[in-house]
Amino acid sequence: MLPVFYLKKLYYMESIGTGLLLIILTLVFVIYVKANFPRWKGKVGESFVTEKLRDLDPAFYKIFTDVLLPSDGNIKTTQIDQLVVSKYGIFCIETKNYSGWIFGSANQEYWTQVIYRNKERFYNPLWQNYAHTKAVEELLKEKYPKLRIYSLVAFPSADKIKVTGTDFVGYASDVLEKIVSFNNIIFSDSEVEEICAILSSADIKDEKSHEEHDKEAHRLND
Repeated sequence: MLPVFYLKKLYYMESIGTGLLLIILTLVFVIYVKANFPRWKGKVGESFVTEKLRDLDPAFYKIFTDVLLPSDGNIKTTQIDQLVVSKYGIFCIETKNYSGWIFGSANQEYWTQVIYRNKERFYNPLWQNYAHTKAVEELLKEKYPKLRIYSLVAFPSADKIKVTGTDFVGYASDVLEKIVSFNNIIFSDSEVEEICAILSSADIKDEKSHEEHDKEAHRLND
């Protein structure tokens, strides 16, 4: 039997080891959360906008979410938050789950997010969404060479949106109202079905491709 002195020493060393392990695990958890929080926050915003879009009549509007398509841009794929296909047109939506006040212009390369006295610049989401609309256009141009795709940007969590030069930017409800404001029929029911079929077949679903896209997008933004 070990003396009490040695037993206390072993207990002390074990306690130090357990405490060190907890510290390491806590640091790993904090780093993981910090690295993934922007993506999680973005997904929450996208889910909110998607739920809002479900108010559209499903007989006339087909909704696609988190669409990954081939691209000829800086990276080989492009990710679209929401696509709405209808006989009134195709609507490509970029969702930004930013809070605070949003300032910008359709012609400015960068917009500004203001929270109290803190200001952060971010790339013009209309310009970002242009790459998305071009990917859809490229996919459909053979059968629909005069296709018109509308680019919209949703800020579901913004406190105030002050963006000039466009009425295609707003809250989730504004985007919904914009979509239903188009009432000129440009596609037949069969054409809508064909467009949806083309998009569905081109949409890259495997998780690895989505992970690679996220890594490439983060690399370009760093």
